Amino acid sequence: MKRILLVLAGTACMVSGLALASTQPAPPKSVAPATARRFHKITIIAVEGKITPDVIRVHRGDLVRLTFQPKDGTYAVYIPILKLKGKATPERPVTFEFAASSEGEYEMRCRKFWGVKHWSENGKIVVE
Repeated sequence: MKRILLVLAGTACMVSGLALASTQPAPPKSVAPATARRFHKITIIAVEGKITPDVIRVHRGDLVRLTFQPKDGTYAVYIPILKLKGKATPERPVTFEFAASSEGEYEMRCRKFWGVKHWSENGKIVVE
């Protein structure tokens, strides 16, 4: 059986063996631009049922580490949309880490009862 080697425009073809080989380098793959992710380390101070800061602003895609540090007792902290909850004391703060994946406003709740105004003094995370 004879094998015939043809070279056409930089491509070698072996006809009888059906093998194809390219002598040109493969074109570079297009690289998508990387989205800039920022990392936020935010400490939230809780005193007398109020949290400071009460509004956290981040951008979609950012990575966030929230640390809740109470100064006057035990707090149960809850972020409903992320299903994150924990108990924080002055000796043991609680830390949550998450990626801000969807735009919107998300509630943060302090689950310690401090009177009638308690529920109006929650905070929020704003993802832009």
